Amino acid sequence: MKKLFAVLFAAAVGLAFAQPVTIGILSPLTGGAAGTGQAQRAGFELALKEINEAGGVLGQPLRIVIEDDRADPATAVAAFEKLMTEDGVEFIAGGFSSGATLALVESFRTFQPIVSWIGGASSGIGNDDFEGIEELLGEEEWFFHIHPWDYQNVEATFGFIRDLGVQSVAVLHEDGAFGTPGAAGLEAGVEAMGIDVALREAFTSTLTGGTGDFRATLSKVGAANPDMLYWIGYDSDAQPLSSQLKELGVAPKYVFGAPPGWPTGIEQAPEMECVMGLIGYLPNLPNPEAVAFAEAYRAMHGTYPDNYMAALAYTQLWSYADAINAAGTTDQAAVIEKLKTMTFRSPMGEWSFKPSTIAKHQGFGADMWLVFQFQNGVREIVWPADRATAPLAACR
Repeated sequence: MKKLFAVLFAAAVGLAFAQPVTIGILSPLTGGAAGTGQAQRAGFELALKEINEAGGVLGQPLRIVIEDDRADPATAVAAFEKLMTEDGVEFIAGGFSSGATLALVESFRTFQPIVSWIGGASSGIGNDDFEGIEELLGEEEWFFHIHPWDYQNVEATFGFIRDLGVQSVAVLHEDGAFGTPGAAGLEAGVEAMGIDVALREAFTSTLTGGTGDFRATLSKVGAANPDMLYWIGYDSDAQPLSSQLKELGVAPKYVFGAPPGWPTGIEQAPEMECVMGLIGYLPNLPNPEAVAFAEAYRAMHGTYPDNYMAALAYTQLWSYADAINAAGTTDQAAVIEKLKTMTFRSPMGEWSFKPSTIAKHQGFGADMWLVFQFQNGVREIVWPADRATAPLAACR
């Protein structure tokens, strides 16, 4: 009898291990953030191909199910609940908009899968009247956050702004969960450096229903005459903001944009010349991991990656595969333990999850960021100096 039970048990275990692991992904494949969502999908597809060519996960081909959340809160909640109830996934990946992520908080708590998130930078840190994603989810054992938080984003630029010798900054920001806390952190940081915040204005992003007409706000920037215009919004705001600056003849010495992604091909637009921004990855990074990723991406998709979210998505899926394989099981506690303790590979170099201000499991921090400048249709890295691909161009 014992022998029969052992055979049946072994068969049951074998059947369980025969089931492929499926990871559910939320990404804005359509709508105003589609450029970033499509970049994420391209990164996931490359990682999936490589993972399965390397033997898959737990001896089976890994499967992914990507749902379009449109960066819209209601759509994101419905897509997540479909992944949990119809697709039966145990692991969630992807993520972009802070507003959509905040809408997902209660659904995440209800189902409590392992959530590894590459967007949703809104921390809530430093804003007494607002609870951000880090405050709401950061202490959850099953929540892993890969993208830097908003305060880490602005922190990354402080050294650059100081090096420029900027004396005054005008801050424009989208009026939602992403831009408002980021602008507060930026304002506090630059004021602490003795830099004057000549203007701080909120606008409604084109991603969240704005008209894309920034002329009235930009006229205020012109009147304030700052050394630098620093705007925090979404990728769909980048071109109208830059076009209308030119149209109005508003020309601060430096224009710095901080969207979570940049539209594909925007570097070719004449109005983008000299605009600066943050980027987590560019194909011209000199480290071997970046070069290998860029060439593999080009071989699969026919072009080089132009959005760092492709690199983060690639990194995220590989971290799941490595952690589940190291655990040897899909048991949640075992996989969490591996995610917490392992070091992972990425196009940006080795990384691991560490505590941040509140969160138990934070991936990249301020040191992930590079400052680039659009120069003659190319994004050239201009800071920090040891990773620069070109000197900063003087445009005024």
